[in-house]
Amino acid sequence: MTARRTFSSLAFAGDTENPNVPVEWAVGTAVQILDWMWRSFDNLRERHLVNIDLTQPLDQLERDLTRHHSIELLLVFAADTDGFTSLVPQHEWDEFESLTSSSAKPPAYDFAFVHVGHRRWAWPIEAKVLPTPGTLADYMRDVRDKFESGIAAPLVGEGGMIGYLLTGTAEAFFENLKDGLSTPLEGVAEFATRSHRASRHSRGTTPALRLHHMIMACC
Repeated sequence: MTARRTFSSLAFAGDTENPNVPVEWAVGTAVQILDWMWRSFDNLRERHLVNIDLTQPLDQLERDLTRHHSIELLLVFAADTDGFTSLVPQHEWDEFESLTSSSAKPPAYDFAFVHVGHRRWAWPIEAKVLPTPGTLADYMRDVRDKFESGIAAPLVGEGGMIGYLLTGTAEAFFENLKDGLSTPLEGVAEFATRSHRASRHSRGTTPALRLHHMIMACC
C-alpha cells in the first residue's frame, strides 16, 4: 500500500487508523452490494440485451456493457435507497491507495461502492467479457495482478469479478476457473440461485480477501 500524499489521504486521514474497521464494513455490506449488481444486470439483459447478438464483431464491447450496467445499477440503487445511504456506486473509480508515483495513472475499478463518510474505503468490482467458458486469460490476469497482489481492494476484505458470458454455461466456466485458481471455489448461501461463487485469498501486506465470481450470461 502506498504512503504517497494525496488530497484523499489528508481529507480522510482517519480512514486507515484501524485497519479492521474497513474490512468489517466491506463484509457487512457485501450481500447488499452484490444483490444490486445482480438485479441491475437482470434489468440490463431483459431491457437491452435480449435481441442483440453479442457474438458478432462489436467494438469496445466490455466498456460498453459496463457503462450501461452502471446506469441500470444507479437506477436500482436510487429506487432502493431514495437517497438515504452510507455508500454510493461509482463507475471507473480510481484507487489512490495503490498509486505508485505522482505521475502514474492510478488503477481504476469498473465498479466501486464508496463509503460516503470514509471515502478511501472502496468495495471494488472488475468486469470482463467471456466469449466462451474457456476464455479465462484476461479474467485471471485481473484476479492475479490486481486482487491477489493487493493492488485492488487494499483496505477491504471483499471484492468482485463479473464475467459477461457470451456463449456456453456458467457451470462450464466455473469448472475451468477451478483449475486456474490456487484456492477452492465455494458457494455463497445468499446467492445460491445465481451463478455466483467465491474464493479466499491470503495477501502479504493487505487484508485477506474474499473474491466473488459472478458469471452473468448475456446469451
